[in-house]
Amino acid sequence: MLRAILIMLWLALAGLWGSDAALAHAALVESHPADGAVVEDVPSTVRLHFNEPVSPIVVSLTDARGQVHRGLHVAARNEVLEVAMPGDLPRGSHVLSYRVASGDGHPIGGSIVFAVGAATGPGTKPPLGGNDAVRRGLWLARVALYLGLFAGVGGAFFLAWPAPGLEAGRTKRVLIGFVAFGVLAAATSLGLQGIDALGETPASLGTAAVWVAGWRTAFGPTAAIGAAALLLAGTGLYGPTGWRRGCSLAAMAGVGLSLAWSGHASAAAPQWLTRPAVFLHAVGVAYWVGALIPLAFAVRQDPANALPVVRRFSTGALVAVALLTLAGLVLAVIQVEAPANLTETEYGRVLMAKMLLVIMLIGLAALNRMRLTPALAVPGGSGGTWLVRSVAAEIVVSACILGVVGLWRLTPPPRALAAATEAAASASVHLHSPRVMAQVTLSPGRAGAARARIVVASGRAEPVSPKEVTLVLAKPEAGIEAIARPARQDGRQGWLVVGLVLPQAGAWQVKVDILVDDFEKASLEGSITVRP
Repeated sequence: MLRAILIMLWLALAGLWGSDAALAHAALVESHPADGAVVEDVPSTVRLHFNEPVSPIVVSLTDARGQVHRGLHVAARNEVLEVAMPGDLPRGSHVLSYRVASGDGHPIGGSIVFAVGAATGPGTKPPLGGNDAVRRGLWLARVALYLGLFAGVGGAFFLAWPAPGLEAGRTKRVLIGFVAFGVLAAATSLGLQGIDALGETPASLGTAAVWVAGWRTAFGPTAAIGAAALLLAGTGLYGPTGWRRGCSLAAMAGVGLSLAWSGHASAAAPQWLTRPAVFLHAVGVAYWVGALIPLAFAVRQDPANALPVVRRFSTGALVAVALLTLAGLVLAVIQVEAPANLTETEYGRVLMAKMLLVIMLIGLAALNRMRLTPALAVPGGSGGTWLVRSVAAEIVVSACILGVVGLWRLTPPPRALAAATEAAASASVHLHSPRVMAQVTLSPGRAGAARARIVVASGRAEPVSPKEVTLVLAKPEAGIEAIARPARQDGRQGWLVVGLVLPQAGAWQVKVDILVDDFEKASLEGSITVRP
């Protein structure tokens, strides 16, 4: 069985690393000014709207003279980045390049081109790439961090709460090893995260820029909180019972907070549900997995005296398994969205592999509780030997689960893929006048049912809060007169129109009526092409 588990894990790794599929998780949904837009005046800011919260890493602007502007002020507000533009930009085409990190620290990059006055060139967008060696290193470091957090912190909690009186000198030495291993993995992960974020090679690990970039990603606080939790757990392995319990309890909270701080699951909406779900899932895993090594040592040394400890742990494990299972199901439903995505996406296939391993783990746990734990009460029986073997199998399966979970660092969830696909399939047009401009995006950009998103700004791309926005679409040559729909506000500057039906493909006339205030109204007109 163990050989089959390891082969399945190896095949999953080989399939992912041998795939040519794009690994970007976040995606640019829209920008303002839009990519390819021509504006009359220099915008004060450029807004980049992604499909999930991102952290800026590197943002630069290459202007029409070829001058590169670095150190631009960037304000990050969840899914939106606002990049301040230099006020002395010349007329012509400018390229804004960005590199950001998504919720789990995965970097993505790209560029948009806009022109002031008139376009002077197509603008070049730098190619994006990745480093397979860095990705493998990130996976290994992430799995090592998981092992440290769950085995080290969970083991310290087990010795302080279910088994406070257990003689555990050797066990503590092993747990100290996991704690040190986890702290080293947290530091290594941070450095590799910076290398990946900047698109550098492993040789740049010794540069300060790499570590600064790693810290600036969402994974930076995760690594710091995780390292603090590990140090607390190590401290809590020694001292009086009250001290050990306080340190281990705080360390368990740190495990939950660390993993809930970043990651695609935590970034998914609604965050009031997903972040607590990740927290509970992580704490439940730490309780279960962390107890396995101390349990194996305790049963092997003295099966009869270990029986009360095993029973106390087993009672708590029922609650832990219920919580982590419920939280995991909630997160899976949010991330996967549709049952077909379980087999049609890499994320779904990784989830199915994890579920199979979890079923094996639950089966072993049920065997332990119903058959092998009662056997410990039989004097001179072989219950202890079989229980140690079963717990050892649980340890191996748990390690394989953590290895599979680490693959999610390389696989965007279907939720993120759907948003990126929708953005790629949309149709958009940039409308502007000297005083006001609007970006109109139809999703999907094809004939049939659709919705429209309108982003309004001043002629310098500064925020505008109009009182009303109305979208008008028409196709006179097909006998389709004006279809007027009022928009409702969606966020600070976005307006949304739902329930649109575009019966024909081709070019449509589009007009946006904007009631700026009680005394000013603007009408912007243009055309947008709808695909069949």
